[in-house]
Amino acid sequence: MKVAAIDLGSNTFHLLIVEGEGSKIKQEIYRERVFVGLGDGGIENLGEEAIERGLNACLSFRKAINLHRVDKVKVTGTAALRNASNANEFTTRATAILGVKIDIIDGQQEARLIFEGVKQLSDLDERTLIVDIGGGSTEFIIAEKGDIVWAESYLLGVGVMHAAFHKEEPISEEHENELRQYIQLTLNPLKKELEKNNVLCFIGASGSFEVLESMTGRPSYKHKLNVVEMADAHKIAKLIIGKNLEERAHLPGMPIERVKLIVVAMILIEEVLKMTKDVTLKVTPYALKEGLLAHLLKD
Repeated sequence: MKVAAIDLGSNTFHLLIVEGEGSKIKQEIYRERVFVGLGDGGIENLGEEAIERGLNACLSFRKAINLHRVDKVKVTGTAALRNASNANEFTTRATAILGVKIDIIDGQQEARLIFEGVKQLSDLDERTLIVDIGGGSTEFIIAEKGDIVWAESYLLGVGVMHAAFHKEEPISEEHENELRQYIQLTLNPLKKELEKNNVLCFIGASGSFEVLESMTGRPSYKHKLNVVEMADAHKIAKLIIGKNLEERAHLPGMPIERVKLIVVAMILIEEVLKMTKDVTLKVTPYALKEGLLAHLLKD
């Protein structure tokens, strides 16, 4: 049976089509990622251009689904579609294109699906922090013995933070410090949870972490957890934060579509790394869409 998961994220839209056998993924058939920037400038209201980019991505996804004769499709929308006052304007038109109802999930549901996706690559037996940085929100999950022990979703998405704090190139020391203070205040519950029982592993599950991985220059694997040395993570984050837009665009391993928003993502990653102390940092290619597929194949 062929199944497809569509993740309508605040920054990026994803389509993943696989062949399933029972409740397992037998083979990946097709994947597509479109940088839509639905939450560009914030997630209170979707801009006309962002809506059009999103609808064009949905048209492309629909063509792929038809071409591959998919049996079942599941579509989710996250922070931008949860919060925007005009989200219905997009979802009505997108539903008509996709032919499938869009399930707008809350932060806890999003965290659960991310966890289920990451679990496809790791048993998550040791105490682990999973962080998925999105365009509108960021999910934080502490897992142990194969289950979630704590999870929260915060409006710390790169689109939201960029609109509020990244007002010049390169980011000023003043605005960088304001952002760090805001992150620290927002993540105080996470800090307290980690102080009670620190994690042994930190898994990053988003494009921002893939930038760290890419800029190390080391080989990465499509269906495995990839380790990033802590010293490399700090060095790369510091390098990115100090560069202006044009300079970032020319950094080796920097995807052009990440250039605009990557600074605030690196500041967030640095602040979380401070809380986790010296643990192993791993980057996972699996997240929400793989979690969606796991649910589809169980049904």
